[in-house]
Amino acid sequence: MEITLDELNKTIMVMRTKGLLSEALVLAKQGLLVALENGNYGHGLDLYYQKILIHHAFGDTLSMVNLIHEYETYCQKYGTAKDIMHFYLVMSLIYDLVGVREKTVDMTKKSIAYATELKDLVMLVRCHNNLCYLEVENGRYAEAMQAGRLARAYNKELAKTQPELAKLQGIRINNNMADVYILEGAFDTGQTLLDRTLRSELVQNHKREKVAALFGYGFLYEKQQKLEEAVAFYKQAIDLAKSYGDKPILKKVMRMLLNVLYELDRRDEIFEVQRDYIELTEKMNADNLLQQVMYIEFNQQKEKLEKKALYDPLTGVLNRSFLETELTEWMRRAQHSQLFVGVIVLDIDYFKMFNDRYGHLFGDRVLQLLATGLRDFLRKQDAEIIRYGGDEFIICIHNKDRAYINRLVMDLHAYMLTLVFEHENESYSIKVSMGACINDQKNYDFKYLFEQADRSLYKAKNNGRMNYVISGL
Repeated sequence: MEITLDELNKTIMVMRTKGLLSEALVLAKQGLLVALENGNYGHGLDLYYQKILIHHAFGDTLSMVNLIHEYETYCQKYGTAKDIMHFYLVMSLIYDLVGVREKTVDMTKKSIAYATELKDLVMLVRCHNNLCYLEVENGRYAEAMQAGRLARAYNKELAKTQPELAKLQGIRINNNMADVYILEGAFDTGQTLLDRTLRSELVQNHKREKVAALFGYGFLYEKQQKLEEAVAFYKQAIDLAKSYGDKPILKKVMRMLLNVLYELDRRDEIFEVQRDYIELTEKMNADNLLQQVMYIEFNQQKEKLEKKALYDPLTGVLNRSFLETELTEWMRRAQHSQLFVGVIVLDIDYFKMFNDRYGHLFGDRVLQLLATGLRDFLRKQDAEIIRYGGDEFIICIHNKDRAYINRLVMDLHAYMLTLVFEHENESYSIKVSMGACINDQKNYDFKYLFEQADRSLYKAKNNGRMNYVISGL
């Protein structure tokens, strides 16, 4: 590719902002293939996220659902906090489209929690705006107003660095806030917000946002009992939604239109819209979207239960149970393939000082940073990371090249020393000591290799800490 994956990801975001969705989707598909082929899973996850959001803009729920299992698998294996945040947002969108309201709110709030921790302005705007819409649907207008105002405040900050994206987000916020004002009887304010949307040049390239504004006008006039005007705007929204195949919003507007037609007693039109509504519902039911989403959720819960016994809840890496239940098979495969095995033991120098001085929550975050660093560095390696206890971690790695493992240990230690923890506007370097033992393709006894690696760790400590020692058989 002529541009890097990072540049490609930024280009796709710009294209999405401009409404060039078809072109952006082509680039996202091509970039994803390249990223996965090259083992660049960080950018791959970004491109999965981009693809799913583009399908959402098209109203293509089926494609979103078809992508979500792959996306989740890569998130679990390679994802950072940012990717988990994105995953929760995507799941909130899917649950919304299939009508599982409680799950939609739950996923949105989880995404907000991550966005707050990461100080991600884009996500804070989007998630609070989504929450505004959801609170309207739940009839909680005060909470919807609060969420909308938060979204607007964050969007004001976003405009300082990403003005074009902030304009698009502003349109989305206005559409949702208009609904809140209309429901509270502030019709002039609601109309002013909708006017801003339809006057915007940007909205002409964003059909989904324009449909939402047209729907808003229909809703505005319906609440004012101006039913003829409501019908006209609902029909405009339906025609536009049909033009790009947005089934979920089409179904919603049709339902609203039917309510008004019943009040007007337009029997011929009622029959026609009902027929289209039933046909659309049957098509959506044929996709079995709700069933597929619930199946995904079942698998998520099943996998969580299966992994719970093996994974450390604080750091997300394996725990000691792995050593007792799975490691024997791991070593057997290495021996069968005649691979060299390296066992690495490491811990944080003066970790007790962190806990005593700053508290255990601070210490927990240091451990999480260390675990993330280990995952990031070893992402492409055939390695297992285990939290042995406290601040002590074990890494088991195999490779056909003994010298490769030796270099990897040295590079890993150097990488660990680059980790920096930010807390209350101060930076703290994380210092680690490390001991390793590399076998001789004869001895595959983990207990013996671990004991040798542990002795090497204590030698590193005695050599002044912030050091490593490698022993071989």
